[in-house]
Amino acid sequence: MKKRLAILLTMGMVASSLAGCGGSKDSAPSTTPANENVEEKETENAQAPEAEEDGGEEAAGSEITSTELTILYSGTPEVHEKEYLMDEYFADFEEEYGVTVNVDFVAQADAITKIKTEQESGNIVTDVIYADTANMAPYVNGGWMQDITAVVDGTGSTYTSMFDGTTNKDGKRYFVPNSFDVYVLIANVKALDYLPDGLTKEDVVSGITWEQYADWAVAIAEGEGTGKTMMPSNMTGSQLLYPMGGMSLAYGGSFPEFTSDGFKSAMEVVAKIAAGDGFYAEQDQYTAVTEPMNSGDVWLAFSHMAPAGTSYNAAPNNFVIGAAPSGSTGVGSTSGAWCYGIQNGAPHADLAEAFIEYIARPEVNYSFCSNYGGALSPIAQVGDILTDEDVVMQAGINILDTAIVSGVPSTEYSDWNAVKLLYGDIFNEILSTKAAPSDDFLSGKQAELEALYITE
Repeated sequence: MKKRLAILLTMGMVASSLAGCGGSKDSAPSTTPANENVEEKETENAQAPEAEEDGGEEAAGSEITSTELTILYSGTPEVHEKEYLMDEYFADFEEEYGVTVNVDFVAQADAITKIKTEQESGNIVTDVIYADTANMAPYVNGGWMQDITAVVDGTGSTYTSMFDGTTNKDGKRYFVPNSFDVYVLIANVKALDYLPDGLTKEDVVSGITWEQYADWAVAIAEGEGTGKTMMPSNMTGSQLLYPMGGMSLAYGGSFPEFTSDGFKSAMEVVAKIAAGDGFYAEQDQYTAVTEPMNSGDVWLAFSHMAPAGTSYNAAPNNFVIGAAPSGSTGVGSTSGAWCYGIQNGAPHADLAEAFIEYIARPEVNYSFCSNYGGALSPIAQVGDILTDEDVVMQAGINILDTAIVSGVPSTEYSDWNAVKLLYGDIFNEILSTKAAPSDDFLSGKQAELEALYITE
């Protein structure tokens, strides 16, 4: 049964930015939000009839003379993600056009430094850049990117306008979204034995409350003798602010901020889990749930779709995917996207434009999203490809249909990483005291947050 993604095209009013990234132990590079995948599905890299008959040159709209393409992929992926990218995603493009694709996997901050250096020196090596919406401002505001409006419009694919506030500027498009996601609940099926009285697996799927979530987390810890609920609290490449932000939205708070009644109510939930020793003792080693979920160390989490989907798709009989828990005002979640753009002065701009056309094909985009844990597609036509087996994608779509969704206004702050660390301070205060932070403590953190706000 095919599922439509019409909801994606009505989300233009949602603020756009990255809501979170995947990750792993701090001994490895942090992982990006859409960079959690499992090679569960193999989708034929279908081509438009013209491309099959006339070749890649016609598909790009002009003759292509370049034989090499260099892509800067910010946010180093895990091994299995790299295998999909290199063995299928990029390899199919190489085969179709008879070219070589060179991919440079680097951390997000290093990617910005590299492109800035290339632009300032005039020694431009990189053609295509893959970046998340939370780190997009330097590329767009710096004038480093090519206007790809006509290229994207010429693909025939219908993109959501949800992230236009970040990918576009002054009526021109500089990046095109490739995937995005929201937050969902993931639970090990063993955790169902500890559900609060009256709740069933079906309730978990359709959505429980945050109070029920906290009771569940504590019951698991009491029954198993150890905490098995996780927040991604590694401060290196921290993703902690995104689930905390989503919780705040569920209680009427906003994002980011620390002093509203909604945020305080959300922190009471966190404090209840902490007081009941419900949290996984080693959660500060991770920025995503995948590894501890797969190992069985963690049984319950409020997670970015992609890392949760990676675990679920690898062993669907072991996990349950549910809607994000609700607070007093409903379900809350943050959301952001990973996008491609072409650098100004790209030495192989002709092939770079062909690549943008390639990644805009619904079949190619579906393959990418399904292999990245079930991330959501920004392309409306991908809705015609979805089946009932796309459980994680469907859960995300259902959340978009009902949730209070916020983007991440990273461009409004001088240092987004500093904002992340403030959330870490608050979370660690809760773990230390096993109580919600005092008003004085939160007011101090709010003052630090406001000092980071760009007023000009």
